[in-house]
Amino acid sequence: MTRRNVADSRARARRTALLSATMLATGFLNPAQAAKFGIVVDAVQDPLLANLAIPDSAPTMGMWSGVRDWPMNAIHMGLLPSGKVVSFGTAAGNPGVQDGRTFDIWNPYAGLAAGSHVNLPGITRINSFCAAQAFQADGSLLVSGGIFDNGNDKGSVVLNTAANGVSAIGAQLANDRYYSTMLTLPNGQQVIVGGSYPYLGGWADPQGSINNGWMTGTTPEVYDGGSWRSLFGANSRDAFGPDFNRFWYPRAWIAPNGRVFGISSEKMWTLDPAGNGSVTTLPFKEPQRNAGNAADAPNVGPASTAVMYEPGKILQVGGNSYSNGEGFLSSSRATVVDINGGTPAVNDTAAMNFGRAWANATVLPNGQVAVTGGSKWNDRGGGDVVLASEIWNPGNGRWSLGASGAVYRGYHSSAILLQNGALLLAGGGAPGPVNNQNAEIFYPPYLFATVNGRAALAPRPQIVSLNTTRLQYGQAMQFEFASQNGVAQVVLIGLSQTTHSFNFTQRRIPLGFTQTDQTVTLQPPASGAVAPPGYYQLVALDRNGVPSPGVIVAMGNVAAPPQTATPIVGTPAGTGTGGTGTGGGTAGGGTGTGGTGTGGTGTGGTDTAGGTGGTDGVTLKAAHSGLCLAVPAGNNADGALVTQQPCTGGAEQTWRVRATAGGNAYVNAASGKCMDISLERAVANGSRIWQWACHGGTNQAWTSRAQNGGNALVTAAAANLCLDVYGVSTQAGAATVVWGCWGGGNQTFSITATSSGTSSGGTAGNTGGMPLRAAHSGLCLSVPTGNNNDGALVTQQPCTGRSEQMWRVRAVAGGSALVNAASGKCLDISLERAVANNSRIWQWGCHGGTNQAWTTRAQNGGNAFVTAAAANLCLDIAGASTQTGAAAIMWACHGGGNQTFATTQLTQ
Repeated sequence: MTRRNVADSRARARRTALLSATMLATGFLNPAQAAKFGIVVDAVQDPLLANLAIPDSAPTMGMWSGVRDWPMNAIHMGLLPSGKVVSFGTAAGNPGVQDGRTFDIWNPYAGLAAGSHVNLPGITRINSFCAAQAFQADGSLLVSGGIFDNGNDKGSVVLNTAANGVSAIGAQLANDRYYSTMLTLPNGQQVIVGGSYPYLGGWADPQGSINNGWMTGTTPEVYDGGSWRSLFGANSRDAFGPDFNRFWYPRAWIAPNGRVFGISSEKMWTLDPAGNGSVTTLPFKEPQRNAGNAADAPNVGPASTAVMYEPGKILQVGGNSYSNGEGFLSSSRATVVDINGGTPAVNDTAAMNFGRAWANATVLPNGQVAVTGGSKWNDRGGGDVVLASEIWNPGNGRWSLGASGAVYRGYHSSAILLQNGALLLAGGGAPGPVNNQNAEIFYPPYLFATVNGRAALAPRPQIVSLNTTRLQYGQAMQFEFASQNGVAQVVLIGLSQTTHSFNFTQRRIPLGFTQTDQTVTLQPPASGAVAPPGYYQLVALDRNGVPSPGVIVAMGNVAAPPQTATPIVGTPAGTGTGGTGTGGGTAGGGTGTGGTGTGGTGTGGTDTAGGTGGTDGVTLKAAHSGLCLAVPAGNNADGALVTQQPCTGGAEQTWRVRATAGGNAYVNAASGKCMDISLERAVANGSRIWQWACHGGTNQAWTSRAQNGGNALVTAAAANLCLDVYGVSTQAGAATVVWGCWGGGNQTFSITATSSGTSSGGTAGNTGGMPLRAAHSGLCLSVPTGNNNDGALVTQQPCTGRSEQMWRVRAVAGGSALVNAASGKCLDISLERAVANNSRIWQWGCHGGTNQAWTTRAQNGGNAFVTAAAANLCLDIAGASTQTGAAAIMWACHGGGNQTFATTQLTQ
C-alpha cells in the first residue's frame, strides 16, 4: 500500500536545503546511539553559534558577535562547573558603581536574552569589588578580599556549587586584600598573595606606604577550608610590596615543582608554602618607564597580561603602567618565561601588532593565545583604543591579526573561554573612559572552514560519553569520540576566573592518549603540580585543529561537576505550520477478567486479566513548548499525523512503550497504532511522523538518549535522526518529523508514566506487557510467584503467560526500564559490586538508574538487551543453561542464544 506524503514539499525542500548547507559546515556526526560509557554527554543546542552571518575572512581572522546587553559591568567573570557564567563587581544596572555585592549568573544555553540571567544578592557587609576568586573542593567559588564597606573588611564569600546562593565564611583574613591573587595549591588549599589597604599606598611613596601600614598584602595566607594561616616566613617587599605596584594582582601560577611562581612588575619570585613559607626573588625586566615607541616599552606591571599556555610556559605581553590612572605608552612586547628548569628562562618572542595596556590574554584549546582589548596608552580612550584581536602561535612565535570588536575593553574588562570554544568579553570602566554594561563574543578562526569558496562553521568533533568526570592523577580514563577528521590532540584547560587582565585559573595541559576506533584512552597529569585540583574543560581536537566542545571535568580530589552538557551547533529553524486540534479523549481502561480493579471510564482495549487498566503508558512532552504529542482524537486511521497539543492526559496523548527489534515501539493508547515514520521516501530530514498499524519495522523503533533534563528519541531507521517538532514551533498543532539530532528543546521530551488503573487480581493471567523468551531454552524470564520483595532473583521458567513473566517497557534516561507486571518492580542489575560479568539480575524498586536502563539490539531473530550501566554487557542466562530455574546474569555481549530473547507482544 502506498502512503500519501502529507508534508508540504516546498517547505520541506527549503528546510532540507538549509540543513544540507549547515550539515556541510557543522559536520553533523553520527555518535553511536548506545553510548560506550556510562556518562553520556548531554549535547545541547548552542544559541551562540546559531544563525551567524559569517564573513569570508572568518577562517583566518575569526569574527565577533556584535555588542549585546549585559546586566552589569562585569569586572570579575568566570565559567563555573555548572557550565554557567558568573560576573560581579558593579551594581546591576549601574555600571559605574564599585559594588561587588551582586552576582549575575548567566546560562549560555539560553542565549543572550534578558531571561538568561539571574541576579543573586551577596552579603551586605562584604564588598567583593576587586577581590580574588578560586574554586574549592566541592565546586563552590571562594571570593576573598575586596574593599571596605561600613567598616567591614577581610571577609570572604562563597558562591555555592549550584550557583544559586551566596554566603559568608566564618574565617577572616589577617590582612586587607585589595588587588590580590588567589590560587589553589596542589594539596587543594587556597593561597592568597599581594593586595593592599584599599585605595591607599603604592609606587609613588613606597616607604611611606609601608610606614603607614597600607601594604597589608606582603605576607601570603593559606586557607584550609576552615581558617586562614599566615606564611610569615614568606613576607616579601620584593615580591608583593609597593615598589612599582608589585602588590597589584601579582601574576601567579602553580609551577611544575609544586611551588608558586609569580611575576610582580619587574620581579619574578617563587613561593614555597610549606611550613612558615619562604620566598625567593629574581629580576625579570626593567620597570615601567617612558618609552618612545611600543616595541621599546617594557612589558611589565599591572597593565600587562599573561597566561600559562602549556605546563611551565608562560606568555607575558603588554603593559607598562603603574595603575589605570598612572602610566606610560603601552608595550607591544611579548616574552616567554619557561619555569620547567631550575632557573626561569626568559626570552622575548615576536612583538604584538599593537601596544596594549589592560588587554586580556586567553589560551585556546589549540595552544595559541588570543589577546583582545587594551589601549595604546594606559587606559586612554579615543584614538588609542585597540579593537583588533590578535593571536600568538607558539609553534612559530608569530602573531596573526584577528577580527575587530566594537567596544573598548580596557581596565576592568574581562574575557573567558566558553565551552563552545568562543571567547566571552564583557565589562570595562568603573572608572574609565567607558562604563560597559555589555558583552561581545569573539569566535576564533578554528571554528570556521572554507566550503566551496565560502566561509562556514567547521565540522565539530564531539565527545559522546565518558567513563568518569572525576579524573585522578596518573590514572587512565576513557571517552567515546565522534569525528570526521580523527583526533590529533586532547587537552585540559582550566575553567576561567578573570579580573584586571589576569585569569587566575586558566592553564592548558596537553595529554597523552591512544585511540581504538571511537574509544580514546588518555593519561591525566601525574600530580597537582601540573594540574592543580579543580575544574577543567576536556577538549579533543581533530587533525584540522578544530576543537570539540569542552566537557567540564574534575581533576583530583574534588567533587564531580554537577552536569555534563556541551553546546552543539543547531540546525536553522525551518518554516511551516501544522493544523490545529484539541486534546482530550474518553478512552480509559477495559473491563478485565480474572481479577478486579479500578480504572478510567470510556472506551479502550480489553485486558486479558487484572482489571480495568486505564490509559497505562507515558506522555511525551516537548521541552521547548510544554505541549504533548498526540494523534487526532477519535481517529484510528493509518496516516493520521502526530502533532503537539495542550497536555490533557487523554488516551490520544498516551503512548504504551513496547520492545521491538532495534528499540521500542510507541503504541497510542487510543488508536492502538504505532508512532511511525513515513516511508514514501527514504527516511531523512523532514520525514513526517504519523500513526500506522504496528508491524515491528525499524521506522517504528526508537531508542531514548538522555539530554537537557529529558530524552531524545532516536529512530532505528536511519543514522542520528531524532523525533523533532517541526520548525521549533511552540504552536498547538505543530507537526512532528525526524531531523538530524542536535539536542534542542524541540527534540527533548519529558517521558512521564501515566497509569490511571490499578490491579488487585493477583497473578491469574497477565496484566499487559510482553514475555522475554530465551532463544536457546524456550523458557521465559520470571520473578517468583507472589514475591514483591526487592532482591528477588530473575530466573527462566516454563512460559505460562502469567503476570510474573510479563514485562512492561517504560522509557528512562539511557534506554528503557522493564517493569514486572506482577510486582511492579524493575529488572535490575545488582550493585553489590561494580557492574561486570556475573552481576546478578533481580527485581528492585524502579528508580531510573543506569542499572535499570536497557537498550535492545536485534540479533538472530530476537533481541539482545544491553545495559546502560557498563560497556558491552548483555542480559544472559548463566552458563547457557537450558534448565528451569537457571539465573539471569550480566555477561559480555556475544550474540548467543542465551543472550537472545523473543519479545512477542500479548494483547494489551
